[in-house]
Amino acid sequence: MAINFLNNVDFNSIQSQNIVIENFTSDAAAGTGVEGQLYWNTTVPSLRGYDVSLAAWIPIGTSNDILTFAGGTGGNQTVDLNAQTFTVAGTTNQIVTSGAGQTLTIAFPTIVTLPASSIVATTPTAGDDSLKIATTAFVKTAVEASDTLAEILAIGNVTGGTDIAVSAGDDITFTATSAIVDPGSSKGTAGQYLASTGTTIDWLDLPIDPNEKYTLPVTALAGNQARVSLTGSTDGVVSTVDFIGTAGRIAITSQDQNNGSVTIDFPDDVTIVDDLTVGGIITQLGTGITTGVNDGALTASTNLLLTANNTAIKIGMQVTGIDIPVNITVVTVTDAKNFVLSGAITITNGITITFEEVNSFAAPLDMNNNRLHEVKTGVLGTDGVNLGQVQSLVAGIGVFKGGYNATTGLTVPDGLEIEGANNIALDKGDYFVVTTAGSAFFSLALEAGDFIFAETAITANSSPPVGDYIVVRADDNVAGAGATDGATQKGVSGFDSANFTVSSNGWVQIKSLSRLNGRKQVLDDGGSATPATSPVERDFLNGFTTFEIDLADASLFGTGALAEDVTVEVTQHVSPYQTVYADVTRSGSASMSIIFSGNVAVDTYRVLLEYV
Repeated sequence: MAINFLNNVDFNSIQSQNIVIENFTSDAAAGTGVEGQLYWNTTVPSLRGYDVSLAAWIPIGTSNDILTFAGGTGGNQTVDLNAQTFTVAGTTNQIVTSGAGQTLTIAFPTIVTLPASSIVATTPTAGDDSLKIATTAFVKTAVEASDTLAEILAIGNVTGGTDIAVSAGDDITFTATSAIVDPGSSKGTAGQYLASTGTTIDWLDLPIDPNEKYTLPVTALAGNQARVSLTGSTDGVVSTVDFIGTAGRIAITSQDQNNGSVTIDFPDDVTIVDDLTVGGIITQLGTGITTGVNDGALTASTNLLLTANNTAIKIGMQVTGIDIPVNITVVTVTDAKNFVLSGAITITNGITITFEEVNSFAAPLDMNNNRLHEVKTGVLGTDGVNLGQVQSLVAGIGVFKGGYNATTGLTVPDGLEIEGANNIALDKGDYFVVTTAGSAFFSLALEAGDFIFAETAITANSSPPVGDYIVVRADDNVAGAGATDGATQKGVSGFDSANFTVSSNGWVQIKSLSRLNGRKQVLDDGGSATPATSPVERDFLNGFTTFEIDLADASLFGTGALAEDVTVEVTQHVSPYQTVYADVTRSGSASMSIIFSGNVAVDTYRVLLEYV
């Protein structure tokens, strides 16, 4: 059985060695082909290809190959390449030809002679500037006819004037009527000078008056800006310098007048875009706290109106007062009396409301091993707390009381009871760790490592109910297998060192060269031995060698393996271990067959298998 390719095969300019073209005894045996298909005719040994336009097989590389040229007398002319010779002839001093291998070159020779009948040379008459071919004698005579500078200037003077005089020493004299004209046909005006502009020569104005006087008036601009203008007494504004502030960082103010001033200062609220390093002590002069009284009751509203203006209230301030929830801030300052809050509030009329600025840190605050003084008692779960608050919170935390034997129902090592009429007294949070598994504690099945906590303070000899305790199971069980996650026992497990690595803290990883479902097998004939030494049996029949592999063998994938779920690659068994291509068939069971054309010896190839 041939290997079935279902797409084009691109050899990427790599040689295909030892290829045999498909063999047929006749065109009829080859059947109807596709454009470009080839076969070898074994009856009349020849290579034949299929021509779709002719719907027939035609010979390739024989004397029957025909080259057709369009045109010529009598329609298309055919030339048998095996019987005709083409000669490309050059023409002396006009066309030369040369050949090297499969290349034909047609070119002009070094010296080209044109036919005498094709070109006519005409000598022009004096003053005739039409395009003609002149003789050497004429050109020499014409040039020598004006061989002085004065003559050349005179010839070039189309006006016929005599404004320019040239002396015998080649001095050029301009008369009173002479003028210098720039490329723009301008003669210039009084006070202008002739100079290069970089691309041409033009008449330019003289520089400004050296006695010009300048002032520096200051003008305020919109958008936190001010402008200083260099202003001439006659030329007006010559140049300007703008001072531009940055919102939240730099404020610009000005005194608008001549000899005015520009003030550069911080705004009331300053934003530092990047790091700020302070060499001394940071002192906050103001408290950042102000109050106001609401004008009218609010019901689930974010719009707050005060009875009086308060210009100290700013965006971001925290709002507190009677019945006002936590984390309410000012998000919009409409004016000094009207504000929009971050959350809806419900309050009665006339409530005193406190507005407090909150320092905001977008990054962690490093105290550099210094204390925080006067820390307010925290209210929210995200608030910081002071030492006193922490001490009050931890005062009620219980302590470890020892072990507990869940088989005897007694504490370890004291041998005391924690249930029944003879129970010991416990504070809330006191706890035991189970050291021996059992069911003596309220008939609950406990394992070693489980925790028993007192949920409330328990007095001695009070026969506390099970609800006075909380059991925290450590669940230190042996892990099991299950059909689903929920049905699988979680716990302690071990891992095969051949395929896994486990760190000291329990990090499990598959070894880099481990393929849990990968196997390799030499194509031998061990399955035919008694007893069998491998899961492979070899058979040679009708010119094909078949190696049948039992994938369910214990040395491969074991019971239940299916050939349809196994990928395979065939390689040489010895160096250089190249990949080869054979026919692979898979049964509906665990049987896989590797089929080669010809008689292939055992141990020549091996297979790399992976169960998917």
